[in-house]
Amino acid sequence: MAARRCGVDSLGAAVAMHPRYQQPPAPNPPAGLPLPTPSGTRRPRGQTADILPPMRAASPAALSAAFAAAMRAGDLEAAVALWHHDAAIVQSDGQLICGRDAITAALRALIDNGVELTIELAAVYDGGGTALGTGTLTMSASNGHGGFEHSSEALVIYRRDESGGWRIALDAPWGLPQL
Repeated sequence: MAARRCGVDSLGAAVAMHPRYQQPPAPNPPAGLPLPTPSGTRRPRGQTADILPPMRAASPAALSAAFAAAMRAGDLEAAVALWHHDAAIVQSDGQLICGRDAITAALRALIDNGVELTIELAAVYDGGGTALGTGTLTMSASNGHGGFEHSSEALVIYRRDESGGWRIALDAPWGLPQL
């Protein structure tokens, strides 16, 4: 059995370079122009959305919903805050993206390329301090090349943090690779 360790590969770089994920950059609105929030209200540029209360996510299901909402809102800071500090993403080839800096780059690439996420959590197996979630992740975007939509059976391991709230510890958005 081959053990996979965190490496330097970046999902963000892979997504950003793949032609089907390319999208012309959206023009930046002038400073001070309000941005949309998930509730439909507007907030001033630079002010973060209140996607998840700073205290904690009460359940893995609430965490998944908050993560999807943060990504839809383009709120990178809120999305990254939902990950454990030493979290990792398992890429489709089995390589790992490790730590918040690398995960931030990967999530930024998704947001910058207009990728929308839909998470349908099918089951959560809660072991107390650790939980396993299974479900379907759908990524889609419209771009100059006709766009794309991709669904996969995903696995997520959630872990409680020091405050007792849930954070994403390990995400296999394409399922586990067949090695």
